[in-house]
Amino acid sequence: MQGSKILIVDESDVARTQLEQGLSDAGAVVQTAASAHDALALLPRWPADLVVSGLPWEVGSMALCAGIRAAARPPAFMMLSLRPAAPVAGDGHGAAARRAEGAVLPAAVVRAHEALGLSAAGARRSPPPAPDVLRFHGMLGCGTDMRALIERLVRAARVDVPVLLSGPSGTGKELAARAIHGESARREGPFVAVNCGGVPESLWESEFFGYTAGAFSGANRSREGLFAAAHGGTLFLDEIGEMPLVAQAKLLRALEGGWMRPVGAVREHQVDVRIVAATHRNLALAAERGRFRDDLLYRLDVLTVSLPGLAGRCDDITVLARHFLRECRTRMGSAVDGFETEALRVLHGYAFPGNVRELRNIVQSAAAFARGPRIGVWDLPERVCRPDGRAQGPVACATPPDPAGTGDLVTLEECKRAYVHEVLRRVRGNKRAAARILGIERRTLYRWLTPS
Repeated sequence: MQGSKILIVDESDVARTQLEQGLSDAGAVVQTAASAHDALALLPRWPADLVVSGLPWEVGSMALCAGIRAAARPPAFMMLSLRPAAPVAGDGHGAAARRAEGAVLPAAVVRAHEALGLSAAGARRSPPPAPDVLRFHGMLGCGTDMRALIERLVRAARVDVPVLLSGPSGTGKELAARAIHGESARREGPFVAVNCGGVPESLWESEFFGYTAGAFSGANRSREGLFAAAHGGTLFLDEIGEMPLVAQAKLLRALEGGWMRPVGAVREHQVDVRIVAATHRNLALAAERGRFRDDLLYRLDVLTVSLPGLAGRCDDITVLARHFLRECRTRMGSAVDGFETEALRVLHGYAFPGNVRELRNIVQSAAAFARGPRIGVWDLPERVCRPDGRAQGPVACATPPDPAGTGDLVTLEECKRAYVHEVLRRVRGNKRAAARILGIERRTLYRWLTPS
């Protein structure tokens, strides 16, 4: 049973605690849920090898069984009940049903674990193949969203027209632009990138179109602009929504026919440049409010490719986290070589408002401060362990009612209990991680949590 991932679903806190303690001692990695709804919400982020249900068949287990049956790779299913459970189709395992109470609960699950054909390593004897990791011009992933994105980028690359990349900050829009360039007929030409929000309005024209010697004070020699530097290739305009309106009018002229005139020059000359622009803003709404030229929007919005946020790419989080950790080992000389299961589970539950860029920063921080050879929950930034994704304050003991009028003083036992529950909340109920943080044995933690 060593390493098996088992999900326990039961309304009873005591039953869940008994099973979790016994199965953890047997070497399994255990998660718990109090309802079929909670279990089905957890399974896509934490794929179990075996689901053990103590819910009544008509009230919970039937819905749980149906949800498991509909999964792409359903786990084995066991029901602790007086009634038989229906077999779960699709994974080659029947559902095991037996009545087990008290101290024999974990032993019953261990026997069912063996009977259902699960190996000692915790996986099925005929495990499904791991998803292929897609690598595309520096982009990485294995989920359906990534496959669809790559397909759209390849199609966009084949047509030599402007492309508008949209999506939240940190989703890898520059990588997507480089992928379009690398797959296009312009791949041998230059790729020039500029952040439009970082160019002051007073310097925009000379930065993009260049200038001649003597065009202004300090212009001792001519300098080519970004358009000329990108001739024959691709010019990537990142955060184009930040471009001043005056600059937008001059950009439109260059886009319409490729004509540009350096500052101080008398004649225009033509350049051959493909434009790929990117934004995290709603440009159509900005145009309605007069903050972006609608004629420029029509010129740019020939092909649009949307990049998904990381929170919607659950299949890719582990792949990306491990990739960034390998980067840390190479660049930082880190000796950390992996992640604890609990740490990956917490990452899968985080909202990632900063998307892929934020995940890279989280992994770098965790690798730098890791206390062991593998990154654990305790190595992750505090904000990652909160369900709302916000930074956490210091742990505080809950203050109970004070009928004696002694102020806000609490007993040591009450403070200890409040602190334990706060630690559990931060590690999302993972008792193994909580015990390590508290510096106690898991048995001690179970004893503290079990009502006397």
